[in-house]
Amino acid sequence: MLENKGVIINAGLHLKTAEKLISAVSNGVSISDDDGARQLADKLRQNIYSFSAAKSFTQMMYYRDMMIGDDGHILPVGSFIKKIADTGEIFNKKFLTTEYENAHYSAIMASNWESFQDDDLLQYSTVGDSNVRPSHAAMDKYTAPKSAAFWRVNYPPNGWNCRCSVVPGKGHAINKLTEAEAVRQLTAENKDTPFYNNVGISKVIFKDNHPYFINSNGKETDLSWEQYGMNNIAKIRAEALAPYVTASLEEYVKWWNQQDKIKNSESIGFLDMFGSRIVLKKDSAKNGIYQHAKNVEFIITHPDEVWMKPSDKTRKVYLKYFEDETIKITVNNINQIEAIITIKKGEASEVKKLNEARKGVLMYR
Repeated sequence: MLENKGVIINAGLHLKTAEKLISAVSNGVSISDDDGARQLADKLRQNIYSFSAAKSFTQMMYYRDMMIGDDGHILPVGSFIKKIADTGEIFNKKFLTTEYENAHYSAIMASNWESFQDDDLLQYSTVGDSNVRPSHAAMDKYTAPKSAAFWRVNYPPNGWNCRCSVVPGKGHAINKLTEAEAVRQLTAENKDTPFYNNVGISKVIFKDNHPYFINSNGKETDLSWEQYGMNNIAKIRAEALAPYVTASLEEYVKWWNQQDKIKNSESIGFLDMFGSRIVLKKDSAKNGIYQHAKNVEFIITHPDEVWMKPSDKTRKVYLKYFEDETIKITVNNINQIEAIITIKKGEASEVKKLNEARKGVLMYR
């Protein structure tokens, strides 16, 4: 794979990293049947997949650089393995452990932010031991309204392995720092880092000034199936695929009337394979896609591939391969289904349409 210049990301490594970090988010956000918590988890999950792709891109480029010896020639396999012996441990254990802890605590703090009311007083709180950074200790017990500018850039976590938190404040609290001093307290150490942030507001754990994002320079958002080292459509169709069955208008109407509707709406919702609630509006189902409506839940819970499109208003694409066609479901950034498209096997534009669909940040294969 390293010698194939067309492969930029190891899809397996990328998805394994994402899975690990998403488990940290899942352990930090209690979802139950709360749509608000689901939306928060969905936003954090999207950031995790982009981060994992950028990390895997950085790791692949690093290994490629290590393949070249001091004389400018490709190293023998034995020399190359010796040269990178410790890097897998660094990328996939040491760094990943720290990234996991940061994702987990960030998810907790994002969830806590959502639970505070807009007019709440909040208090910065350290654990109070000798390991607390002096700059963080200076803000201990600082109290300000949730709407204060202070919280936009000083909401924990404020650094790797930061244990600070925010608790409800008291109206009679007297601050040691002025508002201006408090806002500036972490500017010097955090301004150019991913921690100059409020994860509860941004819904972003790993900001775009993280070194991995800087290294990938946005390339991770628009990579193709080829650059992930995945199979082409010919190899996919070499496997036995199930036939696709559509519904008549009469069958669709009967099915639609049997579905539980989302409260105060003429829409229905399904949980996809990630636990996100995907909404199918009545008008969408009537607008030429009624033949597919009964299959939506199966496709979004059992897709063959899912792609995120950060540069597009369509946030996600679910693909399912069948015997004579591929079904493509596009979902916008508020998880509403925008289109269900049939890409017929053997049609003149099949490969072009699939190449367009199989591009972005890979979320599942």
